[in-house]
Amino acid sequence: MQRPNLTPTLFARSGLALIAWLMALALLAACSTVIVKTKPDVFKPEVQQSASEKKQQFFAFMKPRVEQENKRITEQRKQLLKLQDKKQLSRSDMQWLQTLAKEYEVNIDEQLTPKQWQRLKARVDVIPLEMALVQAANESAWGTSRFARKGNNYFGQWCYEKGCGIVPEQRAAGATHEVRSFSDARESVDAYMNNINTTRAYAEFRNLRQQSRNKGRALNAEKLVLGLKSYSERGMDYVKTIQAMIRSNRELIEQS
Repeated sequence: MQRPNLTPTLFARSGLALIAWLMALALLAACSTVIVKTKPDVFKPEVQQSASEKKQQFFAFMKPRVEQENKRITEQRKQLLKLQDKKQLSRSDMQWLQTLAKEYEVNIDEQLTPKQWQRLKARVDVIPLEMALVQAANESAWGTSRFARKGNNYFGQWCYEKGCGIVPEQRAAGATHEVRSFSDARESVDAYMNNINTTRAYAEFRNLRQQSRNKGRALNAEKLVLGLKSYSERGMDYVKTIQAMIRSNRELIEQS
């Protein structure tokens, strides 16, 4: 009886080699981690710059971030006004409104009252570009402050839980606040706008903004800054400083 041929054929050998090669690739892929590095959204001022170049670099960095958040808020406001005009709100409409109301810290009922619609409209609105950029420049020393460099905080925002930010070197005895830390500049901008749009301290700002809307007027940064007396312990002096900075940097902001 003829013994079976135990020697693999050429085809079998090729098949085995292919399988071994595929297994090696799979093992390599499993053992290898592909790290995709994204560019950090952090402002890095140039060392040697003129005052004008320093300002322009800062505005060029911050401007698109402010514009992006304002664009998002604009879309929210458009949808809000659209729903207010509807005779009957669907379940999805109400879910969207509830999510919006939570973001802007407004309590609403299943059937929104005129007062609740008004509160939402007063809060869901943009922050004037010039005001936001100039406040960022003032609060962060054009992006060079310790809090901007170490905590991406460009608007001087505080927090009150231990470890939530950076402890100020000149913090008064007994004080517990810290200067809030952010993962990047974009997060700082978003938090600043939410702060202006929700906090009781800036109700005057929101009232002035809503008055402009009711009269069909464009938002005027210089006038609306009058509603930010509570932003700084300096009160009206702070307001005047921001107004002066808006006037002196308006052209540079437009060019950035």
